[in-house]
Amino acid sequence: MPKVGKCTLLIHYLLITLCLASCSNKSSSEDLTKEIQNVSSWSATAHMVGDAWIHGAVPKKYAQKTLKKAQEEILKERDNIVKLQISQQAIQQHKTVLVSEVLLLANKTEKMSIAIAQTNRAEVQKSLEELEAESKVLNRLRKIPE
Repeated sequence: MPKVGKCTLLIHYLLITLCLASCSNKSSSEDLTKEIQNVSSWSATAHMVGDAWIHGAVPKKYAQKTLKKAQEEILKERDNIVKLQISQQAIQQHKTVLVSEVLLLANKTEKMSIAIAQTNRAEVQKSLEELEAESKVLNRLRKIPE
C-alpha cells in the first residue's frame, strides 16, 4: 500500500470540506427559494380572495376563512425561513430582509380579513393594493445572492 503524504491528505480533506460546504449552501438556497415560492402562492391566494369578495364573487365567511388560512400559512413559512441554517453572510442578510417582508405580507392579509369582517370595501381595496406592492418586493427578493 503506497504511503500517503500529509500534504495529499490535507488536500483531500480540504476538497471534501469544500464540496460539503458548497452542497450545504446550495441546499440552503434551494430551501429558501422554495419558502419564498410558498409565501408568494399564499399571497396570491389572499389577493384573489380579497378581489373576489370586493366583486361579490365569494361570501364574507369564505373570504375570512381563506384569508385566515393564508395568514397562518405565511407565518408558518416565515418560521421555516427563520429555522434555515445559512452560513453565508450575504444570504443570511437576505434572509433577515425576507423574514421582515413575509411578516408584512401576513399583516396585510390580516388587515384585509378585518376589513372584510367590517364589510369595508374601500379598506379591502386599499389592503389589496398594499398586498400587491409587498408581493412585488417579495418577487424581487427571489434572487438570492451567491
